[in-house]
Amino acid sequence: MKLRTGLTTLLIIIVFYSSSLSQEKTAFSLKDAQEYALLNSLTIKNSEIDLSLARKKIWETTAIGLPQISAQANYQHVFDVPMLSLGGTTFLTTDLPEGTPILSDDILDERVSLGFEPLPAVPLAVKDNTTLDITVSQLVFSGEYLVGLRASKVFYLVSDQNKVMVENDVRESVANTYTLVLKLSKNHEVMQQSFDNLNRTLAEMREMNKQGFIEVTDVDQIELTTLTLQNGLNSMERQVNASLELLKFQMGYPIANEISLTDNLESMAEEISLEGSGFSDFRVDDNITYQIMETQVQLGKLNLQREKSTFLPNLAAVYRHTEKFKKIDFDFMPADIFLLTLNIPILSSGQRWVKVQQRRLEYDKAVNNRDNVAQGLQLEFINARNELVNAYDNYMNNKKNLELTSRIYDKTLIKFREGLSTSMDLTQAQNQMLTAQSEYINNMNALLTAKHRIIKLTTNQ
Repeated sequence: MKLRTGLTTLLIIIVFYSSSLSQEKTAFSLKDAQEYALLNSLTIKNSEIDLSLARKKIWETTAIGLPQISAQANYQHVFDVPMLSLGGTTFLTTDLPEGTPILSDDILDERVSLGFEPLPAVPLAVKDNTTLDITVSQLVFSGEYLVGLRASKVFYLVSDQNKVMVENDVRESVANTYTLVLKLSKNHEVMQQSFDNLNRTLAEMREMNKQGFIEVTDVDQIELTTLTLQNGLNSMERQVNASLELLKFQMGYPIANEISLTDNLESMAEEISLEGSGFSDFRVDDNITYQIMETQVQLGKLNLQREKSTFLPNLAAVYRHTEKFKKIDFDFMPADIFLLTLNIPILSSGQRWVKVQQRRLEYDKAVNNRDNVAQGLQLEFINARNELVNAYDNYMNNKKNLELTSRIYDKTLIKFREGLSTSMDLTQAQNQMLTAQSEYINNMNALLTAKHRIIKLTTNQ
């Protein structure tokens, strides 16, 4: 009984733990959304793959200068084996009595004859044979290899910097979309409140019209405003949903899952202060785009050095062992061979020199591009800082405008209920307040967008 109870408890714990792990996080602050995107964005995952490819490329280039071993097996069948005749032996036959000396003139005697016996032919090949070649090679010296090895490491640096730039782009995109959702949600909230207030006012006006205090045209005017606001409210709701889907996509968050944002647009805007904010300081060396351009200059310099290295000789060592499973009697091919190969470039009719000049021009172009990017980044920072200051000033002014238009609307509504103002006055006051609220919300979004732009310009990680 106790064992059954213990197993049941353990099963409940496992199920509860598994369900808690499977639950996807649904509430995100801006920082949480950015961190989630850094872990799940497919764009960042691709940049990590590029970084891994660059790391593999370094080893691929390094392996060129390391010992290389290869083996080759060959089967050979010779249909008609060539034969080599080695001549034969000459001998005398005679019918003379044994011991009779034979002189040179005796060869003409009928009893003496000259004979020839050929030697057996020697084959020059084996009809069926299998050979195994093992080759070991080592690059002893190559200027191109040494420069290429350095270039592969710089290429890895480029991939690493590209990954940082992609991360900064994702952070900015998520931040801008996050504040866009807050902006649209705030607009929707304001419009919903106005719609609810207008509906209550419309209901009151209909009762006043029944009692004869106001004309039906005043009721129709407010009802027209209500319908217009209803259309805007529906459109705003669709925009909120679309922006949320975009945020999910940028974060790498499942599109079908629900998501909620915990940060507040007004709180985020109020945290921004132009004094002591650090937005006035900009070092172009800290910008990741400039760092990438600087790395491109290094690559251009290495390409120039690599092209110059083609004027240097290359030295390689090769050892080869050949094993034949069948051998002929007269096989003079050595089984082991060691080679030193020295390749000395002598004349290319100016081809190598022209390539050096091309690489030099490409290097100069890379330097110009880097300097041009540096000036462009300085100008971009100045413009971004000006946008931040303008957005901050507009934000503060529209904050006051919103307070004024809200008081005007409240007073106009009171006067309208007392019969001291018309429905047109009320509609105008409400439109004025809605416009001020919309501008106030838009300015908060513009302020945060300018902040995100400056953060991207001034950070390299």
